[in-house]
Amino acid sequence: MKLGNSLLTLAAGLSSVLAGSVGEVHYPTLFRRNGTEDLQSFKGAVLLKNGEQTSCEVALMYSTFGFVSAACLDYTDTSAKTLNSSTTYEVAISSGLTSSYGRFKASKVTPNPGYDPVSYANNIALVEFESNGSEFVNYIASWRQDWIEFYYTRRSLSNAASSTWNSPATTMYNAQPDLNACAQANSLFMYNQKDLICNELSTPSIMNASCSIPYASIYGVNDPNAAVAALYSHSAVHNDGSLCGNEKIYNYFIVMQNYVHWAMSIMGKKAPVFHTRIPEYTEVLDPSYSMIIPKSSVEGVAVYAGDLYHLGATISQASDEKDGGLSPGAIAGIILGLLALLALLGYFIRKKLKERYESNRVRRWWFFGRFEKEEKPEDAGPPMADPNDPQRPSTYPVQF
Repeated sequence: MKLGNSLLTLAAGLSSVLAGSVGEVHYPTLFRRNGTEDLQSFKGAVLLKNGEQTSCEVALMYSTFGFVSAACLDYTDTSAKTLNSSTTYEVAISSGLTSSYGRFKASKVTPNPGYDPVSYANNIALVEFESNGSEFVNYIASWRQDWIEFYYTRRSLSNAASSTWNSPATTMYNAQPDLNACAQANSLFMYNQKDLICNELSTPSIMNASCSIPYASIYGVNDPNAAVAALYSHSAVHNDGSLCGNEKIYNYFIVMQNYVHWAMSIMGKKAPVFHTRIPEYTEVLDPSYSMIIPKSSVEGVAVYAGDLYHLGATISQASDEKDGGLSPGAIAGIILGLLALLALLGYFIRKKLKERYESNRVRRWWFFGRFEKEEKPEDAGPPMADPNDPQRPSTYPVQF
């Protein structure tokens, strides 16, 4: 669905440029946006790794802080507890549709402590980056009940080195997804439907126009207000497990409102959030908030996450390596191990049986051979009397 220029601009981002220092900013109790007069200052951002753009968008909060998917980061361990220090992160920020605000080096990246790289629970991180001296604020939509419409966006650079931006891919989609199908494809969504948004939408990748990938962010809209609400987390893929050209793909977006207080504990200041209907508004105050982490995954479904422009970094997270399934290599290893165990068990059984029956000339087919054993003469009992012996007694005593 194509949008008018105003909707394209609105879906591109939401921010307000502030004069003066952050310390002089005073937020009202209700973070309300006026809408159209701020359209030209809207901003969006994309994460760069080692100078190369990724498919991962950054949900800006301040001119130096933003949310990003934890799966987009590089780690030195499979538990995703230690970041790879050799990876350099930057944040490229757009201004409006195609203008550039700048490109800034990340000074600190903090994955959520509850991030699970297997199920992609709590797939969110906070990135702190440098600025050009100007201050701005981007609002996070902090109450799901506010959102009467969803705007989907995917931002990209036509040239990362020169910070040249493409027009963002956008669409408006409000149809109710098939929640049962979304849950059957992904156990994380099954247990955390309030924390994730599911859909089957996609847009052509800038790396391969014949390959469609999910949108990168979702804006919650309550006219005339809008704010970024969710970031792409992961996709569940049926059938052959291929992300490109597969008709059975479910995309999941993490709702950021539950992680605002965790971000505040790191930033050391209040997060800019947007909501309406003050008497009814509730928020998650626990900075240690966590999704329910499922114990198993769905068999026959591959899971992708992170930088979709470079799938080699994330395809190892396919669900056949998770709790609910095993990779072909793992299955082959288990089979070989079982065969070796059976062979060892057979050897000991044969040895015991051989020792047991050696004295009885007993052979069994499972010995895979014959025993070379000298036969013992049978006990013939007492000698029989010779009938021609003249000393032979005529009678024998009765034996009992």
